[in-house]
Amino acid sequence: MLFSKSLLPVGASMLMLFSQAYTKQVESETYDPTDYPIFQLSADSDQAFFLEIPLSLAEAEGSNTGELLRIATQIVPGSEESVYPAFYPFAEKINALAESINATVDPVGARENYFHASTYYRSSVYYLVANQSDPRLVSVWQQAITAFNKAIALLHPAPGESFTAHQTNSSIGAYDIPGYFYKGSASNTTQLPTLIVMTGYDGSQQDEFHLACAEVLRRGINCVTLEGPGQPTPIRFQKIGFIPDYWTALTPVVDLITNRTDVDTSKIVLLGDSFGGTLAPIAASREPRLSGVIMLDGLVNLQQQIGLSLGKLEDLFKSGNAKEFNAEMEDVLINNQSQPIGDRYIFQQGLYTFNTTSPFEWFTQLGDIKVTPEVVEGVGDRPVFIARGQDDNLTGVQAVYARDMFINNRTNGVNLTTYQEFLTDLGAGEHTSIGAETQIFTAFSAWLSKIWGDYLFTDEQSY
Repeated sequence: MLFSKSLLPVGASMLMLFSQAYTKQVESETYDPTDYPIFQLSADSDQAFFLEIPLSLAEAEGSNTGELLRIATQIVPGSEESVYPAFYPFAEKINALAESINATVDPVGARENYFHASTYYRSSVYYLVANQSDPRLVSVWQQAITAFNKAIALLHPAPGESFTAHQTNSSIGAYDIPGYFYKGSASNTTQLPTLIVMTGYDGSQQDEFHLACAEVLRRGINCVTLEGPGQPTPIRFQKIGFIPDYWTALTPVVDLITNRTDVDTSKIVLLGDSFGGTLAPIAASREPRLSGVIMLDGLVNLQQQIGLSLGKLEDLFKSGNAKEFNAEMEDVLINNQSQPIGDRYIFQQGLYTFNTTSPFEWFTQLGDIKVTPEVVEGVGDRPVFIARGQDDNLTGVQAVYARDMFINNRTNGVNLTTYQEFLTDLGAGEHTSIGAETQIFTAFSAWLSKIWGDYLFTDEQSY
């Protein structure tokens, strides 16, 4: 996910940032709940969107609404410092509750409380990335993983399986790809379709279990998540940032799952969530064993989107003056407490996940990760689904660019490309349609059924 709602311009008009459809929302000085895509849980719009993420996980055991709403009362609008003390002690208490439960007697209670604790641990450290050496970024993340792993061991009818794939990349050398495999049935021999989910700029694969995998498991197919360079676990434990050749993170995972007896190797689809909507087609362009790609949302070029908000700073970047660009970025945006929390966070997170302290180096490397005509050519004649939240002001009209690229740069592109806008009136208009997972996976499942030859989903999974 991209946890910034405003990305205020520096020397640029708001109209340069977003299409006219978003103007009323972005320019409004006074929050009016009747005039926004979704009701805010905070007077600060950036923190309100941040809180939407763990709240949305409640649909699939990732949180409880009462718990999350209580935590929200302890967060001071506009204060990132208030987030950790609101979430972390709560996570500790819920984790202690989970530990107190005899999982033989009540596996559901133990599982759900472990899931909740993991979510609250993860949420507590989101804004700590401003200090890359903060030890809690690692120690609390380990607590989150431990709680999550205890939870998935109690999934029914089959426990989740963690794995580590290995890869060597020309720029960063040997590295590990952590992932999870979730079975669509208890059988070890029934070959089922598999959805691989790739997260994005700051979202975790643990989030993706609740947002994506729960939906497909309910339909009786397998789900796999992974994290590559730059994503939460690799950046914390291996200190490896994002790379442009992201197919190196996908290929060894596909190698692993195609050797399983419970995977139908002709029906493997890759879904990229948020910035994963850029990473997924890049990865798919060099991985021929996929039968399709989903871009949620279609994000062609994040550097281009962020650049719209930089105004004169973007001109300074293009001049190549790294020293002056770094100084201005740090003074005007990254360390400027008068800027909205989300505006500072997106740059702080960028520095952290690209493993650098130089804004110029971060923005340069970000520009190397984009969907190009060569990527589209590599995807070839495989079906692509491009999704967009109607009022997604984080990625703007990037999904429209993606749609046009996949239609215009492929033979029969019109028939191979599906584009759908999810509506604000139905609560699905936010970035990645967060909180409306039923709607988007209803659409994705209809599309998957079609590309897999009228495949019929089941309703057998229970957890």
